[in-house]
Amino acid sequence: EVNLLERLEALLVEDPKVGYRKLHEKLKTEEDFKELSLKKVQAALQKLRSSDFASRGLLLYSASDDGTLREWSHSGELLRSFAGVEGVQCVQVTDDYIIGGDSSGLMRIWSRPSGEIYKDVKVATRYVKSILVSGEHVFTGDYCNLVQQWLLATGELQAQYKGHKAGVISMAMAGNVLVAGGGDGQVLLFDQSKEAEVVDGVRVVEAVESIYKANGFVCSLEICEDRLLVPDRDEHKVASLRLFSHTNELVPENIRDVRIYKCSMPVWQATSAGKDFVLALCRDFTVKKFASGSRQLLMTIKVTPQHQEAKNPYVFKVQGDRCYVGYLNSGEIAAFSLQDGKRQEAKGFLG
Repeated sequence: EVNLLERLEALLVEDPKVGYRKLHEKLKTEEDFKELSLKKVQAALQKLRSSDFASRGLLLYSASDDGTLREWSHSGELLRSFAGVEGVQCVQVTDDYIIGGDSSGLMRIWSRPSGEIYKDVKVATRYVKSILVSGEHVFTGDYCNLVQQWLLATGELQAQYKGHKAGVISMAMAGNVLVAGGGDGQVLLFDQSKEAEVVDGVRVVEAVESIYKANGFVCSLEICEDRLLVPDRDEHKVASLRLFSHTNELVPENIRDVRIYKCSMPVWQATSAGKDFVLALCRDFTVKKFASGSRQLLMTIKVTPQHQEAKNPYVFKVQGDRCYVGYLNSGEIAAFSLQDGKRQEAKGFLG
């Protein structure tokens, strides 16, 4: 996956607006990517264009309960600050936009080049907790128990995804498959290719199935190649479910294998570092690094905050050979090396 991301970045420099289908056609002509699926290209392109990191330029974006969204350099220098309406709960970034969701149920979109407010969209009556961008669409997860799909350029509502009984905390997407994690521990799968009822011009999509039941909030979801990573907080583990077959079809539930990474501590978030490693952010202020195939624990990184008021480590992002951790009850963001576990930029990311 790392090689694919690097190749996509190079192609995007040549044509920043190119779509995933054209990228797939071009990559299939290259020896290293002859067997590459369209879905993998779409997922990798989404990862580059829709994340808290602007991979080109290595910028970090953070959202805070103090009502601000901030842009940082790789070294921890504060570059820009954006004012939300209430506490900003989540952020996603594309080439053109910076998108934040807040505790009042508002999605605010800024122009990334100018920093000016582009559009406000009222998503829900309370808490937009998750945002995901795919092509021309932005998906929101809220505390009204909905996933909603909007046109990014206009803010027009396109679809609602129903089935959750509690707030939607996390989302991930590959091709037509959308998965969403809730405050009730349910991870629901939606298939956009299925026929759906249309009410007042809005598609109403029902969940195909519940593919996992975690014990506690599902604070992150990630699809890496053919597998879905789920942090199972109060069961002290990370689960990796095989979602797709080698033909890119959904794997039936009765033959869907599950790998378990045992953490011996509540797990807040999980992510991958390429296809070889799984990383888990744990409540004891550690990041545990596992070999994805063998599930062997390779390394434990202490991510102790510098400020005493910091509570649980809660936010977790990986870029290159670093991981970044945010903490409850503190404005601190800490950076650590994934190679030796040492703190990076100790004087940065403050304010």
